[in-house]
Amino acid sequence: MNQFDEITEEITKIISWYNGLPIDYSNINELMYARIKLVTYASNFVVELGNARYNWKMAEANYEKKRREAMNVYISANNPISKAVELAKYNCINELKTEKENDGIYHQLRYIYDNICSVVDTMNQHISNLKREESQQKLSE
Repeated sequence: MNQFDEITEEITKIISWYNGLPIDYSNINELMYARIKLVTYASNFVVELGNARYNWKMAEANYEKKRREAMNVYISANNPISKAVELAKYNCINELKTEKENDGIYHQLRYIYDNICSVVDTMNQHISNLKREESQQKLSE
């Protein structure tokens, strides 16, 4: 298991723990600790997200470069432009496949990261509500 898998597993554990809490859960300190851990893991996760975006953009640039080079060869051979475009696409199909795979990986990680941020926002609101309730109880005593 690599470091990224460990980070993802820890994020999943925290989110599953939070999901399983009863509606009247009120341990602020435990929630704050879980939030700190989740944000820390999310920071590590975003490094992988950045690497995935880099890989996607590099694959995209590589595909575009190869396609244009191939298109130039076909145009130089006096092929019609529409034929040159299609032949260039055909001859760069592996580069296109790599670009699409990297695109998919990036967007998959991006959706997961957005979900992590939503959970952190929910935890923030939960903690804020508990603190407000706690201060109201102290005032009423």
